[in-house]
Amino acid sequence: MMRISHPRRRARFGCWGLFLVASVLAVAVRADAQQVIGVSVGPFRVAPDSSRSAEDVLRANTEFQTFDIGDFNNVAVGGDWMLVFGEYVEAGAGFEVYQKSVAGTDPTPTNGNSLALDMTVRTISVPITARVFPLRRTGLVQPYLGGGVAIHFWRYTEERVLTSGIFSGRSSAIDQGIAVGPVVFGGARVPVGPTLSIGGELRYRAKDARLSGPVFAGTTLDLGGVSTVVTVQLRLP
Repeated sequence: MMRISHPRRRARFGCWGLFLVASVLAVAVRADAQQVIGVSVGPFRVAPDSSRSAEDVLRANTEFQTFDIGDFNNVAVGGDWMLVFGEYVEAGAGFEVYQKSVAGTDPTPTNGNSLALDMTVRTISVPITARVFPLRRTGLVQPYLGGGVAIHFWRYTEERVLTSGIFSGRSSAIDQGIAVGPVVFGGARVPVGPTLSIGGELRYRAKDARLSGPVFAGTTLDLGGVSTVVTVQLRLP
């Protein structure tokens, strides 16, 4: 098996690492403040074909492979750790994990040759956000809006199978890196006890990652999409 790897340049990694450390230190300064720890799970719908640029690798692959962009929709799992600032604001950091593999097929083999792709997109995202409660954090129903930036540790893989007659060859191409983009969300939660709340949230994120090298049919990978999640949050004194 031939393996072609094209990792992203790591020059920015140190800068964002320092940024994350600074964020953790900022949280530590308020370690005595009230905290909210949450988990979330729900479907993640990737950006549709109509909103992707012509350079997007998945959109480009649809030109010679049979699959649908919507096949990449999958469940995302995450969590967050927020500090409370008064009656109206919570701010902190979290994580969200998403991965999906989709198999494509060659619709028009030529000269007895057929190329099939197995495509995998994986993101581990670290959102740094704040949420605002217009009606305070203490009501029977607590709607909120929020936003911030998300750091995406992404990886894209293509497993390629070229079949020619009775022979077949297999190779893989990999690219990965770090991208930063905006995230916005809105939701509501309902207390079900003195420290526990359940709710729902709609999140939108946007970012094109830049692929390196001429290995792929496109030069970008759209990491954007919409999550609809159920949340469970625990308030710590």
